[in-house]
Amino acid sequence: MRTAARLLSTAALATALVSGAGTAQAVDIESVTDTYLFGTSLSRFEQIRADQPYASSLDWSSDTCSWSPDKPFGFDFAPACHRHDFGYRNYKKQDRFTSTSRKKIDDNFYTDLKNICGSNVACKGTAWTYYQAVRQFGD
Repeated sequence: MRTAARLLSTAALATALVSGAGTAQAVDIESVTDTYLFGTSLSRFEQIRADQPYASSLDWSSDTCSWSPDKPFGFDFAPACHRHDFGYRNYKKQDRFTSTSRKKIDDNFYTDLKNICGSNVACKGTAWTYYQAVRQFGD
């Protein structure tokens, strides 16, 4: 009798596992991407980036500010460049990279750069130059 009960219990557990009971719900990776890009502060994005959640679904790689200095005049633009790369790479991976989405990602990049600059006018001028570069040469 005990053996039959154990077999029945084991069979029930196996059925639950196969049918998906107790597993996590599927993640809408496009929504996650949009939240990290547009709904998260830049400092929080950098914290999330350090943990690289959903690494099998999201591309966290970055060449930082590509051919431009990461810290022009001592202003650390690297975090903004990380998020910009994240946007381009994941929108391409998700087949959502259009001229409209590219503009939105580029505009977010410019906002991030200006936030890094604070009230420094020289920094904001450099931010404008970086923004113009991605608008001209970003792909």
